[in-house]
Amino acid sequence: MSNSWTLQRDTAVRVLRPEGAVYETAAAQLLHYLNALCGITEARSQSAPAIILRTDPSMPPDAFRLVVRGNDLHLVGQNGRGVLYAVFALAERFGCRFFAHDTEVIPHPAELSLPDGLDVTEASPFAYRDLYWIGTTDPLTAVKLRINGTGLQSGQHIRHLTAEVGGGIGYAGPHFVHTFDLLLPPEKYFAEHPEYYALIDGKRTAKHLYSQPCLSNPDVLRIMIEGIRSWLRDNPEARLVSVSQNDSFVIGSYCTCPACRAVNEEEGAPSGSLIRFVNAVAEALEPEFPEVTFDTLAYQYSTQPPKLTHPRHNVAIRMCTGGCSSHPISDCANNAGSADAIRGWSQICRQLYIWDYTTDFAQYLNPYPNFQTLQDNIRFFRDHNVCGVFEQGNYNEGLSGEFGELRAYLLANLLWNPEFDVESGTESFLNAYYGGGAPYVRQYLTFIRDKVRDVHFNLVISAAALWNDLISDEELTMLDRLWADAYRAAREGGDVPDGISSALCAAHVERSGLCHRWFKLDAKRGEFSYPAIIADQNHLYITYTWRR
Repeated sequence: MSNSWTLQRDTAVRVLRPEGAVYETAAAQLLHYLNALCGITEARSQSAPAIILRTDPSMPPDAFRLVVRGNDLHLVGQNGRGVLYAVFALAERFGCRFFAHDTEVIPHPAELSLPDGLDVTEASPFAYRDLYWIGTTDPLTAVKLRINGTGLQSGQHIRHLTAEVGGGIGYAGPHFVHTFDLLLPPEKYFAEHPEYYALIDGKRTAKHLYSQPCLSNPDVLRIMIEGIRSWLRDNPEARLVSVSQNDSFVIGSYCTCPACRAVNEEEGAPSGSLIRFVNAVAEALEPEFPEVTFDTLAYQYSTQPPKLTHPRHNVAIRMCTGGCSSHPISDCANNAGSADAIRGWSQICRQLYIWDYTTDFAQYLNPYPNFQTLQDNIRFFRDHNVCGVFEQGNYNEGLSGEFGELRAYLLANLLWNPEFDVESGTESFLNAYYGGGAPYVRQYLTFIRDKVRDVHFNLVISAAALWNDLISDEELTMLDRLWADAYRAAREGGDVPDGISSALCAAHVERSGLCHRWFKLDAKRGEFSYPAIIADQNHLYITYTWRR
C-alpha cells in the first residue's frame, strides 16, 4: 500500500488552524512533537503539505478524527479539546508515548507517514473522565491522557484545565461533593432552627460527619435552591453542580422524622427522600439554567435506588462503589451490593456517573494489588450506561502513592477505551518508567497480585493486616533482593528509551519501592523488626538489624 501523506526528516509542513487559544496550543504541541520526532518545522510555502485543525460539533463529546485527503491531513475534534486529543493521538501513531508527567517516549524515525485513505474516529463511552491521582494534576499531562474533569476542593480546581488546553468539565460552587452542610451551614442555622436537621434517635442533630438535613422541610429546600442559584450565577461556565449528602461515619445519618420516614417507606429505600429533594431543586432551577446537570450521590444510606421516583432528566446520580478491591465488581459476592445498585440506577437514570475507589485510604503506600480489577470494572460501568467516571486515588499526599503513575496511566487509557490492551500498556510503561529495573518491578507486581487471588480486602486496610500472614520471612528476603536488583539495574542503564535517563529510572524505582518498605515498617519486619532492648541500669539501648 502506498503512503499518501509523508513527511521526510528536516522538512516543513503548514499548520492551518482556526483562531482561538486552544488551537494555538494544539498547533504549538503538534509542531513540538513533529520537530522532536523528525526535525519537522512550520512551512511558509503554500506548496508544502498541510495539517488542518478544525472542529465538527456533530461528533460525540470530545471525539476526534484523523483523515488523510491527498497531500493534507485533517485533525478534527468535536471541540477544541478534541482537536488537542487528535494532535496527541497523531504523535502516538508515530510512536510517541505519554506515560507520566516526567516520562515520555519520543522515537526518531527517518520519516513520518500515514496510510493511503486513513480515516479513523475515536470517542469515549464516558463523556466525563476524571482521575484523583496526584500525577495527573498537570494540565498538559491530563490532556495527553484525555482526562477532562477538573475536580474541586474549597473553591480550587485540582487540575486547571484552562481555555488554552480546551477547558474541562467543572462544578459550580466551592466543592464537587458533600455540599449539604455548605448550603445549610449548621453554625448559621441550627441554634434557631434545629428542625432543619435530621431527627435521629428522637433528637435533632447537625453533628458533623453524623447527620444530614431534614429533606422534607420546605425551608431547607428554599434555602438550598437559593444557595445553588448563587453558585451557578457566580460560575456561568459550569455545567455541573453538586447537591449531595454530607459525608458520614455512620450509615444511618439520614432524617427519620415522620415526613421523611413516610417518603422513604413509600419509596422502599432512604434514597427516596433524597431523590425527591434533588428533583425539586433541579426543577426549580432548570428555567434559569437549562444546560446544568444537578449531581447527587448514591452513597452509604442512599446507595440503593428508590422504587417509585426516577431522577429527572437533568439530575445525575453519582454511584459510589464499595466492597472488595481485589476482585471485579461483577465477580465477587462482596461486591454484589454495588453491582446490584449500579444495575438498578442504570434502569431509571439518564445520567449515571460512578465514583470509584482505586487506592487504600488508610495508607496510601500500602501495597494494593487491584490492577487486575481495573479493566473489568470499567467495562462493567460502560455496559450499564454509565456516562461519567471519577477514579479516586491518592490526591493529597506525596508525589504519587503506591504505583500512582502506573495506575493513572492505565485508568486514563481505559476510561477513553475500555478495550485498551492493559498487558501491553503495562509492559510499555514499566520499560520506560523503570528502565533496566523493569523486569524486577514486574516480578514484584506479579508476586503481590498472585498473593491476593483468593483474598478479599477493601479500601481501608493497613499493610500489616493485609500482608503479614501472606508473606513469609523467606519471601520478604526475596522481595528485598528484587527491589535492590531493580534499583541497581535501573541505575546502570540497560535498555532505556531515548530521552529518559537512568538516574530518573533509578529515582522511580526508589520511590515505588517505598511501598515495600512501608509494609515492613507497618508490620515491624525486616529492618524494622522489633528492637532488642537491653536494660543497663537507667539506660535502654535499642539495636536494629538492617537488611540490604
